[in-house]
Amino acid sequence: MAKLSAEKINEELNKKGFELVDGSNYENLMSFITIKCPKGHITQTNLKSFRHDSYQCPECDKGIDFVNPEGIPDKGNKYRVIAFDQATEHFGLSIFDDGKLVYYKLFVFTGSVINRIVKIRKTIDEIVIKQWKPDYIVFEDIQYQNGYITFKTLAMLLGVVHEVCQANDIPFECVSPNVWRKYSGTCGKTRQEEKKLSIAVVKEKYNVSVTDDVAEAILIGRYGAANHYAEAPLLFGKKKTS
Repeated sequence: MAKLSAEKINEELNKKGFELVDGSNYENLMSFITIKCPKGHITQTNLKSFRHDSYQCPECDKGIDFVNPEGIPDKGNKYRVIAFDQATEHFGLSIFDDGKLVYYKLFVFTGSVINRIVKIRKTIDEIVIKQWKPDYIVFEDIQYQNGYITFKTLAMLLGVVHEVCQANDIPFECVSPNVWRKYSGTCGKTRQEEKKLSIAVVKEKYNVSVTDDVAEAILIGRYGAANHYAEAPLLFGKKKTS
């Protein structure tokens, strides 16, 4: 492959909003170059790493992708179930208070796999648990479907979610997809069919239009709220409000 000119390198960087600061050491795709991100951070990388879809500025990638969003209602004395449809990039979340859907959101995490998992753990620990104060957390168990690498990544994330719930002494359930789908009536022959069914069921029951990740987080939460809110007084000594 021919050696790229500084102009060609900068053209490639510009497509992601970066710009070339110093390309004097460039010889090939593994050579270090100095670049500036859209927020002005200066860092070194090489074109092979930069071309990966997951590449992010190391300085920008240190923080959590979102702050506490507006619209989270006060919990009061209600029994709060928070549900995840967890993945390392698109992370669906729903909140049910006394069995009623009160919040839903899709959060997007970027960067390397490890950095995304670190940010997700911080988000669950510092925001979902410490600020939103769930009484119960329910999330989906993993299943092998998209190859070994994906399964391994989801297994890593699942372990982290288990750990952070356990560390904060929050009761939780890791529910099989077949269980919550059967409860919701969204079992299908293919993954695409199940996604469409989830979106349709959420539209029917809550009259909201959402992505499949959020729809499934809502239905996982609906399952958790229905199965555990009714048992809350016995399990945790809480009083249900009328």
